[in-house]
Amino acid sequence: MIFNINKMKSSAPLSLWKMGELKKGNLNGPSHFVFVLIFLSVLCFGQTGTEIIDQVDKNLVSNTAEYRARMKISMGGQIREKAFIGYIQGKERAYLEFVAPARDKGTRFLKLGNEMWIYLPEVEKATKIAGHMLRQSMMGSDFSYDDITSNEKLKELYEIELIGTDTVMDKVCYLLELRAKVEEVFYYRRKLWIDKDYKLPVKEELYAKSGKLMKELVITDFERIGERNYPTKIKMVNKLRQNTYTELTLEEVKLDIKIPERFFSKSYLERK
Repeated sequence: MIFNINKMKSSAPLSLWKMGELKKGNLNGPSHFVFVLIFLSVLCFGQTGTEIIDQVDKNLVSNTAEYRARMKISMGGQIREKAFIGYIQGKERAYLEFVAPARDKGTRFLKLGNEMWIYLPEVEKATKIAGHMLRQSMMGSDFSYDDITSNEKLKELYEIELIGTDTVMDKVCYLLELRAKVEEVFYYRRKLWIDKDYKLPVKEELYAKSGKLMKELVITDFERIGERNYPTKIKMVNKLRQNTYTELTLEEVKLDIKIPERFFSKSYLERK
């Protein structure tokens, strides 16, 4: 059951507001209406949507990350498995290298700012991936190139609204809606169910600007790493494809460590 703050009808919060110095002001202007919504949010939930997302960002976004990953890709009932290593530095740089299966071994990706290159062993040369291609499937999975390499704070990309509370997979969650406030995002709107205890998205729906549901993401496991609750098992379902999903498992995760500069160079990408 969803408890929706926007549907609350009560004069009590307004009368409490009037008790302060603001009782002499005008309660009819739009700025006062926004204040009332924020006041109600804090009164009912103890936190604003922005404060909740700030805690989520602190869990999900690190200065650097190193990990080994396994992908289980299900398409039409057939399962394919792949493995890669990943290095992330800030929101600008990422390096991925596939190590299994044999046909994919040596396939590498390098992200530098808004540009990305792919190296295929049989070609022996890096090829730049066009900007719009970053939204496409990475290695046949339900994840896009941007899904895998993104390391940006949500509060810097989206306007945040706390809708209410809901229960997902027996977890009590905050329900939030995010709308893009910058142009360079792949998902215009996002709905997030945030675990109230661990401040992680239990479930997320990703929408295009048209309103069409594009993907659904579920975090099924996490580890406590330092001061963070960090996702280690994620299921992504591409709603634009039929009968498909991808499970991503992260292992040997290390956060906020020093990563050698060589990983983020085209010479390393194209090494023989």
